[in-house]
Amino acid sequence: MSDPLVLLGEVRTALLPNSGALAAREASALLSLLPGQRVLMRERPLALAISPSSAVGVDCRLASTKETRAIGTVAAHAVLVGGRVAQSSACSTVVRAPDKNRRPWSHYLTQVGTVEVWHRITEDAPAAVDLTEGFLGGSSATTLDLGSISDRLLTRVRTDRRLDQDPPVRSSATRLRWAARVAPPLGGSVRERAHLSFRLEDETTRSVQIIVPSIRELGFVQRFCEDLAVHDWLLSVLGAALSEADRPMPERDSTAQLAPLLEQLVHLWMPGAHTPPKLRDLWTRLESDPGFTRQWTAQVGQLRDRLAVATLEALRSSKISTIQW
Repeated sequence: MSDPLVLLGEVRTALLPNSGALAAREASALLSLLPGQRVLMRERPLALAISPSSAVGVDCRLASTKETRAIGTVAAHAVLVGGRVAQSSACSTVVRAPDKNRRPWSHYLTQVGTVEVWHRITEDAPAAVDLTEGFLGGSSATTLDLGSISDRLLTRVRTDRRLDQDPPVRSSATRLRWAARVAPPLGGSVRERAHLSFRLEDETTRSVQIIVPSIRELGFVQRFCEDLAVHDWLLSVLGAALSEADRPMPERDSTAQLAPLLEQLVHLWMPGAHTPPKLRDLWTRLESDPGFTRQWTAQVGQLRDRLAVATLEALRSSKISTIQW
């Protein structure tokens, strides 16, 4: 197999619709999506469960300025963080086809998570840039749609009959679309550090472009993006809840709305805890700009202040009512 041109992926993140967090045994049962294959589990520093990967066959164009047909499979798995946050992650490695002859599906199924591209792909660097920008720029009904694959898997997990469908917090799902490629040599030598570009496309969509020094680091990118997606989702949910609490509505108890956030989600904030060591330096730069933890700390402080004020007002009202009685 030829070297990867680019890795393309998408992560969907949402609250697990259950009244309580799942214990390790429950998480393992929920993510046992393929009989006979093991669910990967980790307990420290934060519970993490990853389902076995399934293969989804694709035969389509890639979003690109060139005519590029891709045939192969997308690898998709589900993730559960802290027994509370569910993710679906779809990824495929794009490689150059050895020739223009279409193989039987048995050939592509032996390379789970790999698509072969043929037609007008020539030089490695221009092709990788073109495929990266084309994928992150959007897709159509005729191009590779990792979003529908990850959305279908997330729906399967979240509608499992073992969940009571009574989450303590109202929230929306987010999608993080990412592309990664190897940096071309600079001055004849391999670059030393990975680089990242992170963009908020709209309220629920984010795009990430990652350039790594060598092929060895490409295998760690998907796990980093899943970790990034969880923390971006936490920021989005907390920010949306605080904005909603700012809207004055009669007969609405803001304490009942905000308290579950403090109880259920705040302890999940651990940037880089599940990122492979080779890519943890990317978190250092994210903490510098745009400053993930600074924003999180400010939001959590605002949340606690609101709850404290609401508690004082409730005590004051209770005291006045008692005196009047």
